[in-house]
Amino acid sequence: MTYQSCTLSRVLALALTLVAPAASRAGPIALDGPACFGPRDNAGLSFEVIQQAPPPGANGANYQFYPLTGAASAQLGALADVAGPYQLYYFQWANRADTPITTPRGETIHRKPNLQPSMGPQRKQRSAFSTIARANACTLAQTASVLGRADQARHFAETAGIRLVSEAEQTDEGALSPEDVCVLADGTLPPHGAGVMLDYEVQDRRSPEQTRAFLLQYAAMVHATGHRAMLMTNPLDAPTQAFTGISAGNARAIVTAFDRTTIWLWSRNRQHDIAASYRAQKAMIEGGGRFDGSRILLEFELANTQVEDAQTVRDLIINDHLAGVLLWRNGVPQGGPCKSPVNAKIAIIALGHQKNDT
Repeated sequence: MTYQSCTLSRVLALALTLVAPAASRAGPIALDGPACFGPRDNAGLSFEVIQQAPPPGANGANYQFYPLTGAASAQLGALADVAGPYQLYYFQWANRADTPITTPRGETIHRKPNLQPSMGPQRKQRSAFSTIARANACTLAQTASVLGRADQARHFAETAGIRLVSEAEQTDEGALSPEDVCVLADGTLPPHGAGVMLDYEVQDRRSPEQTRAFLLQYAAMVHATGHRAMLMTNPLDAPTQAFTGISAGNARAIVTAFDRTTIWLWSRNRQHDIAASYRAQKAMIEGGGRFDGSRILLEFELANTQVEDAQTVRDLIINDHLAGVLLWRNGVPQGGPCKSPVNAKIAIIALGHQKNDT
């Protein structure tokens, strides 16, 4: 069997389409024509609204992903061409080990291989790592390289026994690069970049102790460069966390280490209720202590949720003093008229009311 996380479709769609607000191999992420939202809508935002898309560039008037306070993009080059005072994050995939896992029922689980970073459109080739330590070393090296710490990247690679190669030197032919080869983006985060958003859904049967140690090391490394560290992961109570290592025993320490961590709210949550899903994940973070909502972003699915769920999300952000929202398309494009369900949800969350087409 092939094991696929509940967010892998999210990441693959993001990585394959972050070229421009237009069509691509994975389908359009933005609609053509007049858009419901524009840059003026940013003035009505009272909390963070992070878009998983390239930021507005020189041609911001045709940008389909307003409103926003920040953007996270796997296309490193897109972060250099930006208009406006936005928080810009490089979207870093957390590498996983590719060794098969045997379940208690005797089933063999094969994980999807790892995305490779790039300055431009997403590379077709994927990477594989023989151990958890080598997968982690590549994640650390890739981020260190993006943050301008080439010597540190080499140290991570030499310690773990992996080979670094620039995307400019690594062919993009074939399904996989050689095992334990770590591909680096051919560039660095621009000076105005705020930091890195790490997508951590490794599912390679690492322990809670391994996950805690790695994520605290990762956040500390990013902070040492003067940048912000953001963590995106599957729902904290998702069954996949048994393979990823986030648990009630380490969630509080992990959230405390990062500037922002997502609580992911989607249509297929375990509780079958957006508010109940939030409460269950919040309880894991509290761990018997004080809940610091200023470190939490609600990641909200735009595709299969209801307008009423959007109001719930806004109420949670305001009532619990959360940092804001990270919008996840899950295959539906943004843009177009205000009457669309996607735009109605965005307007309710970000602005507190639906907008009318003019």
